[in-house]
Amino acid sequence: MTGTVPHEDIRLIATDLDGTFLGAGGRLVPRNVEAVRAAAARGITIVVATGRPYRWTDVIDPLADIHPLLLSSNGAVIADPATGRVLHHWPIDPADGLAFGAALVRRVPDAGFAVEFASHGWGADARYVAAHPEGEPDLVAPLADLMAFDDVVKLLALSPSTHTEALAAAAVEPAAGRIDPTFSFVRDEGLVECSAPGVSKASALKVVMAERGIDSGQAMAFGDMPNDLPMLRLVGHPYVMANGHRIMLEAGFPIAGYSDDGAVGAVIDRMLHIAGPRRP
Repeated sequence: MTGTVPHEDIRLIATDLDGTFLGAGGRLVPRNVEAVRAAAARGITIVVATGRPYRWTDVIDPLADIHPLLLSSNGAVIADPATGRVLHHWPIDPADGLAFGAALVRRVPDAGFAVEFASHGWGADARYVAAHPEGEPDLVAPLADLMAFDDVVKLLALSPSTHTEALAAAAVEPAAGRIDPTFSFVRDEGLVECSAPGVSKASALKVVMAERGIDSGQAMAFGDMPNDLPMLRLVGHPYVMANGHRIMLEAGFPIAGYSDDGAVGAVIDRMLHIAGPRRP
């Protein structure tokens, strides 16, 4: 079922990218773009919250004129795309990252690792590169060397022999108290994304909301995968995509519709039509 569009003033709209705001092939959906432009014109803060690293978010460059805020690497980085400035970032403790990696390899021997830095690229170990040859990291080195940097905001674990959900399950015990694992897509070659404890799209969105005096009842959010779950639980008006992961579809959120159909834009359009002009 689809959710009831709120009548009260919404002051912030947050949306995931892949599988939510973007359509097939990672393309911008015109209806979504038009809707967030209309919302921004009414003074509503637009937030893009993605698992993608900052370096891989140029897909939203066409929205630069409405000044969206960017929560990248699953909320480990808050950036202003208009200026290129990183406003906040939350790094992973090097010792915790190393301990997690060692413990995971004992359970998943073919696991390889990569890291995302706050603003200057990424690195990976040889096993990760061998399993994921499409990427070209800025640095290839053992995990111990990668974690020696003080601005590692995301640690990725990849296993060519382990399905994503099985890899995520295997990561739970090694991660306990050290890092927070999640995943943003499902495939046979499993990939788990890890942040510092307590860091998520929700934690970053809380910072944005607090800085602007916005409460949960004034915030709307859209997502499709488990890495969106804390964010949807935070806001007063959450929507899950019809093409979302079963965990999301079973969470009881209103269903927006399909990402390819511009469902994010459709919900925003209905909200703007019902709400009318923003009050001063």
